[in-house]
Amino acid sequence: MEKKVVKIPHIAEELRIGYSFNYLIKVIGETDAAKAVQWDFADANFLHPFFLAPLAIYKNTSGKDIECINIPLRIQSYLNSVCFDRMLHFDNDTQEDIEAVMKKYLEKTYIPLCSFSMTNSNKDKFGSIMQRIITKQANIQSCSSLSYLISELFDNIYEHSQSKNGYVFSQYLEREGFIDLCIADTGITIFNSYKNANLYQEEIGGSEVESLMLANEGYSTKNRPEAENRGYGISTSKRMLVEGMKGAFFMLSGGAFHRYENGTNDYIDLAGQFYWHGTIVLLRIPVKMPEGFNYIDFLE
Repeated sequence: MEKKVVKIPHIAEELRIGYSFNYLIKVIGETDAAKAVQWDFADANFLHPFFLAPLAIYKNTSGKDIECINIPLRIQSYLNSVCFDRMLHFDNDTQEDIEAVMKKYLEKTYIPLCSFSMTNSNKDKFGSIMQRIITKQANIQSCSSLSYLISELFDNIYEHSQSKNGYVFSQYLEREGFIDLCIADTGITIFNSYKNANLYQEEIGGSEVESLMLANEGYSTKNRPEAENRGYGISTSKRMLVEGMKGAFFMLSGGAFHRYENGTNDYIDLAGQFYWHGTIVLLRIPVKMPEGFNYIDFLE
């Protein structure tokens, strides 16, 4: 069978983060349209973390016949280091088992692409270990806000996605002073979470963009008093990151995309162009907190 060749683009480091998604949509769209594909890396001299992580998750979960060709040596070395072709996977391991595997990354600038079984104890263990590694890598003095963000997003995947596994990747960009963190699932999407709960159907009106807006405004899919107005925990996490820490927040779920950074607050309908089977959250987290920032000020 002849394989369709899909070019993996070079994404300049200085380009706005949102451009990574434009390239991702193009590559996955072309790949979806073919049975067998060759990803041609000849032009790729840099792979943005927010492009690389979703691309790797797609490759590992789509079931597509994808062959990677013409990979420059430097890029191949990086892909090997971050486990692009074969993610690290953690099943129902003990905390000691996970720590034994992950301890070598304490001295790196990244956490490789990992998947973990979506159980309550496992996501807590992995989230805790991940937070400690990132704190050590970036020499973060106050880790309370980082711990909160990771814990909330892991809880969201566990409670809402119905995904068998969760996925993570992080890259510390020392020169820029940021951590780029990806937390993802391949579950039922935010739209279908509301649909399955039969909540806010009139407000959503069959729109994935509207469902994404509701989730980001704190409307819960858990029909119980103690969860009401807590929602996905997204609204608090997003405000803390962007308004308090001066970072950036991105979310892709099904056919809808949300970007919140530097005063930009966009919701984009990707219907007909692209569909992600699950939800991806991308965080750009500053290493140094602005003067006067206190994460407690953002807790509800």
